[in-house]
Amino acid sequence: MKVAIFGGGAIGLAYAALLLNAGHEVRIATRSCGTVGEAALRVEGAVAFSGSVHHAHSIGEAADWADVLICTRRAPGVQDLVEALLPHVRPSQTLIFSAELSFSAFYAHQRFAAAGRGLPVVAWSTTVATAQRRPDGRIVSSTLRDRIDYATVGARTPDDSGEICEALFGKRFHRLSGALAVALSNLNPPIHLANGLANLTRIETGEDWDNYANITPAVGRVIERLDTERLALAERFGLNVRSVFEHYLRTFPGISAGSVSEMASQVSAKGPRTPGPTSIDTRYLTEDIPFGLVPLVELARLAGVPMPLHEAGIALAGAYTGRDFTTENTMLASIRESWSVERMSAL
Repeated sequence: MKVAIFGGGAIGLAYAALLLNAGHEVRIATRSCGTVGEAALRVEGAVAFSGSVHHAHSIGEAADWADVLICTRRAPGVQDLVEALLPHVRPSQTLIFSAELSFSAFYAHQRFAAAGRGLPVVAWSTTVATAQRRPDGRIVSSTLRDRIDYATVGARTPDDSGEICEALFGKRFHRLSGALAVALSNLNPPIHLANGLANLTRIETGEDWDNYANITPAVGRVIERLDTERLALAERFGLNVRSVFEHYLRTFPGISAGSVSEMASQVSAKGPRTPGPTSIDTRYLTEDIPFGLVPLVELARLAGVPMPLHEAGIALAGAYTGRDFTTENTMLASIRESWSVERMSAL
């Protein structure tokens, strides 16, 4: 298949490597499209590739060419991407969000449908692989996940989204009841909130620190408490979503069940080492809070479900950084206009 990847970060390049290894055609489209034509690509670790990948001249060129569109952009860039794709998408294509944040699949479906350009929009609960760009430019992937939960908004009849995902990345996809279940299954934002705030001085001073080794028992307890609130919100909508304990066991095959801290310690011991962020302008805060946690808190208020620890964490992070994270997600403002408990339950 012809696959356009929107986002030239480590995850997008790891996906390109996986797809090229599987025999698919790939084009990368970034916001600036500064690199055009063939460019060298090397990925190491759980995903291994050495060769080249094609970079498109523009987002529109890549969209017009592709059968499948995959968004690996950071959440703040999703709204702009959807608007840029609007003149180019067609019903025969499939758009995949990797991974779902801020009900982005719902937002894209709304925008495309309003323009008469409806196409299936697939939401993944997390990324197929983890990857980081090291200071020397190498792309290193530490994990290739064996299960990805997904759902489709605006599906064709019949919905072949699962078959498309498997054709691209193998048999690792598990369909959930709907996109709301997927949105409530993304565990990265609460985990990053707890670990980011607890290790904030390390982050702010640029210390070289191990992400999983510093999920200490205290940090683990906060993650578990945040998870209790998230699960209560899911239950309000009649959804049975995975717990943080299931998340660790599915994400890191071979570790033993235990507390969050105990499982994180096992991940650290197995390696490869995953460095924590070294700037306060980290996605742990600037992306995962306004696009991951704020939407859940607003949904919880709509549904009458208390999430005091989430609210406290958002407020505390805002005080530390001098930002109001509750106002930074403009995509959420558009979605909120059509929110109701009944409509979100059907999502």
